[in-house]
Amino acid sequence: MHPERNHTVLNWLANLVTRRRALVLSVLALLTVALGVQIPDIQADPAPENLISSFEREGEDVAALFERSFGSREKVIALLIQTDDVLSPAALGYVHELSLSFREQPWVESADSITTLPLPRRVRGAAPAPSGESLEDLDDLVGPDDEPDGAPAGESLEDLDDLLGPEGEDGEDSDWAASQDDYDQEMVDALLDIIESYPTYFPGGLAQVGPALSTELRVDPVITGPEVTAEQAREIAMAVDQSPLLIGRLISADHTVAAVAVRLKDMSPRETHRAVDALRQHLTNHPAPAGVSVHIGGLPYLRATMVEKMRNDQLKLIPITLLVCVLLLYLSFRWLPGVFLPLGAVVITTVMVVGGMVIAHEPMNVINNIIPVLLIIIGISDSIHIVGRYREELGRTPDRDEAGRRTIHTMAVACALTSLTTAVGLASLVVSRTVMLRHFGVTSAVGVMVAYVVTMTFLPTIMTWAKAPDQTSKSWGGWLEGSIMLMTARILRRPGMALLGTAIALGALIFVSKDLKVDHALLDQFDPQDDVYVTTRLLEEKLDGVRPLEIVFQSETAGAFDEPAQIARLDAVRDWAMERPEVITGLDHADVIRSTLALVAGDDHIRQEPFPDTRAVHAVQTILRKRDENPLDNWETNEGRMVRLQIMVRDVGAQATMALIDDLEAEIDRVFPEGSGVRHGFTGEAHDGSRGQRAVVHDLGSSLATAIVIIFVLLSLLFRSVRLGLLSIPPNLIPLVGTLAYMVIRGIPLNAATVIIFSISLGLAVDGTIHVLARFREETARGLRSNAALVRAARGTGRAIVVSGLTLMAGFAVLLMSSFVPVRHFGELISVTVALSLLATLVVQPALLSVAGLSRAVRAAHREEDARLAAAVRRDREDG
Repeated sequence: MHPERNHTVLNWLANLVTRRRALVLSVLALLTVALGVQIPDIQADPAPENLISSFEREGEDVAALFERSFGSREKVIALLIQTDDVLSPAALGYVHELSLSFREQPWVESADSITTLPLPRRVRGAAPAPSGESLEDLDDLVGPDDEPDGAPAGESLEDLDDLLGPEGEDGEDSDWAASQDDYDQEMVDALLDIIESYPTYFPGGLAQVGPALSTELRVDPVITGPEVTAEQAREIAMAVDQSPLLIGRLISADHTVAAVAVRLKDMSPRETHRAVDALRQHLTNHPAPAGVSVHIGGLPYLRATMVEKMRNDQLKLIPITLLVCVLLLYLSFRWLPGVFLPLGAVVITTVMVVGGMVIAHEPMNVINNIIPVLLIIIGISDSIHIVGRYREELGRTPDRDEAGRRTIHTMAVACALTSLTTAVGLASLVVSRTVMLRHFGVTSAVGVMVAYVVTMTFLPTIMTWAKAPDQTSKSWGGWLEGSIMLMTARILRRPGMALLGTAIALGALIFVSKDLKVDHALLDQFDPQDDVYVTTRLLEEKLDGVRPLEIVFQSETAGAFDEPAQIARLDAVRDWAMERPEVITGLDHADVIRSTLALVAGDDHIRQEPFPDTRAVHAVQTILRKRDENPLDNWETNEGRMVRLQIMVRDVGAQATMALIDDLEAEIDRVFPEGSGVRHGFTGEAHDGSRGQRAVVHDLGSSLATAIVIIFVLLSLLFRSVRLGLLSIPPNLIPLVGTLAYMVIRGIPLNAATVIIFSISLGLAVDGTIHVLARFREETARGLRSNAALVRAARGTGRAIVVSGLTLMAGFAVLLMSSFVPVRHFGELISVTVALSLLATLVVQPALLSVAGLSRAVRAAHREEDARLAAAVRRDREDG
């Protein structure tokens, strides 16, 4: 900015806050109230998978296609019932009780378990099935439109007997068929096709299979009443043994865990949260019997839990942060206005920013939940420098308004630059490929600039009106200033040694940091004792886990994936994936078809048989199509042009998951080479939540590079010196390298949650550098040599820099009490970075400025002046 224009703006601001106090406070109050009333409407986006989700278009397209074609699981809450044997009558009775009682809740769309769902099973030696309980009722093989007009209730096509009639085939099969009153020709043809495709499994033909199916096959809920008998428990156990597809979904292989799937109705996030509260209360009202425990899982529950944790964090962390700041401000200034006015400024800032987030439709999430604490700490840091300079100016003039105007003249530009560089560090996240990081960067950057405006208007306005500090409070802390000056003087005696030691330490830190791990796992956000962590591990250990990797295969040819050759290729991909340790299980549409075949044949060995022809596949599809809800619709759509292969993946971390996906893609390309007419795409939480991890290193490099360039340009323009701009960079990179090394030692990986630390830290670290450079320029402009100017700068800014740094460290350390592991890591790492930054500012920056802080021309002039003085001294001695 041009010096004269700069002076004019500063005069205007100084006069505004000292002479128009009522106007300034009225405007601030109006804005605070207007934005504050918006806060109750703040929304929460607790989806943990968004923390590592990218914005690459292809993934979104596949995800949207998948949801349109196969539906979404995001409304399902899973209740895990755990005991020694969930198939015991007592345990099944509790499962059944929960299923029925949840169905009556107004917020529940459905509640299903092994006690309420139709279970396909063969009951050997059973009497003829009641209406609605045979093969035809594979959830009603024949829909209402297929029933003959005028069929009496309970006497329509409900049994296999009703499927067959006088139009059957010749021979034995047709003899049995001819004995039936009417039949479904399509069903008869389907059964005959299956029999002819697998003759060894049906030695008696349709004449034997038909009656057997009509009496033995059941596809209905085993339990029809409110109670579970021992006989019904045994029948459910038999159905589980006959239906491998139930294992991992509704019951564990060792029969110690059973699931109740509660699907919520469509509702808003707030309604979902209330529904989860009602679910908890419902479980309290329906306690589990002795020896039975209940665990809650599923995305709705996870998100509601995270909303609660975020709210609890705000209620806990903000007051503690304010308390820590009060303590540090009091210890620093021993002046009550210097304690409470900065608090007022940061409270106003926080209210404005959070209210603005509501207007901008920016929700709270696990990352930007720290924005209020961040603004409090950064705002307090700026206030410390302003209050410190105001106290210094009061030592020169007793006029409070004049001291305030001088403070604004000396601090407004420096604080503007520190706020701007902090905002630049945050806003550099806009180049991130991770959506949540981009939003956090922009929101927090705007918040930092709002904090600057509020601090520079609210604080001087009331500070200059309040009673001035007494002499005791003004002189307190002199020991700290003296210590900093003494340390600076010692460094300046041998600046080369300080820089050499710094270079050696930097090399060691770089060597250690090369082993940094880049990774992220879904459960990284929770403690091992957290309910979410325990339930997720239980889901992985006993059931199919929580991280689906969905592969969508498409072809332009109708029925392409009904061909046995294509099914064999899909099976080959699935079997390859099942060999990987990261994979829990895999399932495709052919598994559903094989499960139905096994029920029809009454022999599980048929599952291992390859499909002999397309006719057999179509026959089973015909049977399943007769159901009210065709299970194949979840696996095959668009007339056989699209199928899904579901791979359930353990929470092994993003790097291992992406390595699996890379290898899986190579295997798919091998099985379905170019020209096969089959294309594929990946979606599912395991894919969408892991692919963003690869952008982390790119995000770190690009955001830091962007921030460094912008900060260098800003400093160079402000101080009108490229040299000073360059000298500001090394002291601010050293703390970042040190933090990387610390992460290696602590075993903390670099991921989307920790990468933001470096952008924030760079902006904060450069604040101390700016104050040192500004004071250095101020003192050298008065004619002081570099070393003398640096000692004076240490006296004028050293205490504020140290107190500000300690405030930042203590404030961010409060985040160690957060409910979220990433937030605790954030607080720990940024405290380490600020500590290293403080050390670099007090040690490295003076050494660099001593060596190269002045231009060559100025140093040459100083050498000439020193030579003249030395010559004059020699002449005086000679003359003497």
